[in-house]
Amino acid sequence: MEYMIAIVVLALIAAGIWYLSHRARGEEGEHIIPGVTKAAQSGDVFAQYKLASMYYEGKGVQPNSEEAAKWYLKAARQGHVEAQFILGIMHERGDGVDRDDEQAYQWISTAAQQGHPRARTLLESDKWLLYLDAKTQERDDPGERPDAPDAGGNTPEVTREQVDEYLRKAEEGDVDAQYNLGVIFYHGEGMPRDFDQAYAWFLKAAEQDDPDAQYNLGFMYGRGEGVKKDHAQSMQWFKRAADQGHEGARAIIEKMTKNSVSER
Repeated sequence: MEYMIAIVVLALIAAGIWYLSHRARGEEGEHIIPGVTKAAQSGDVFAQYKLASMYYEGKGVQPNSEEAAKWYLKAARQGHVEAQFILGIMHERGDGVDRDDEQAYQWISTAAQQGHPRARTLLESDKWLLYLDAKTQERDDPGERPDAPDAGGNTPEVTREQVDEYLRKAEEGDVDAQYNLGVIFYHGEGMPRDFDQAYAWFLKAAEQDDPDAQYNLGFMYGRGEGVKKDHAQSMQWFKRAADQGHEGARAIIEKMTKNSVSER
């Protein structure tokens, strides 16, 4: 009799454990997908990250790396550090997105800048140290940098009407228009070349935390273009751009640091 009672008790315990575990798994089930999706679509960064993870891990939905990458990207752009790290790994592997080391490095670096421990550790691996070294070599000649003004004037032709529209928007505070005017005046496209004006518009965009404008100011201060040559100011602007994850600025700072050490 006692033996039978023990069996019944054990069966009840097992059933209770199964029920609780099933219920816990149900919280990640398909019935919450509509609510999470609605919140994610409305811009909730945590819902975006959760939805991405559900698609990535196949919780409540069929696994879908492409859909996961879409929602990780939305969360990453809103500063979600774990989403940034995972998106970087996905680009490194070509998982749900194109395999792209540049995108991978950008997102992993952005996560590292926010203190993500695994991202910081990963950037110290041989692969990414060699990658950064190669990118630094490509930028040895500042005139070849792709996202800053160069002396070659390789920008598309700009019409006077476009310049007037940029001026209107820039004066209203549009950061993209301010940056574009900096490029236009630097190259002399649609307007006479004017480093003073280029500096003034890059400065306005940089003060609104545009990393490309900050990066360009670093070079203008370093060369004395439109402003008095000032190494300290040059480094300050490069650092501000690097703090936002600008890869080119990070490479320049690292190169300058290495050169400074080797000269001692």
